[in-house]
Amino acid sequence: MNEKPTANIKRLSAILLRYLTLQLDYARLSAAEKLTVLLSTIAFFALLVILGMITLVFISIGIGHWLAATVAPYTAYLFVSAFYLLLLALLIVFRNQIIFNPAARFISRLFLKAPDEENGK
Repeated sequence: MNEKPTANIKRLSAILLRYLTLQLDYARLSAAEKLTVLLSTIAFFALLVILGMITLVFISIGIGHWLAATVAPYTAYLFVSAFYLLLLALLIVFRNQIIFNPAARFISRLFLKAPDEENGK
């Protein structure tokens, strides 16, 4: 208790400054980690979509050739395109359940974790 009040205030301000610096560093690292997870997930799904589209094109051509053996070639490819139009219509109708809700859930879980979950408790 023999210390001067100004020395206590200086020490307290130094501790507070160090605490704020550490909190800022923690926020930066946490943001970097979450951004890395988000970008890697986006890159993974982009590659998955690209490979899926390429595969879908070849499967579509194969089904078209296979159907062309039983019906007229134009009709066969028309059936394949009608199937994809039906899939597109279903995707548009159920876009919230298939696309938006899972994406929003993933992003909200990623960025809005409770502090207990971040520490592994």
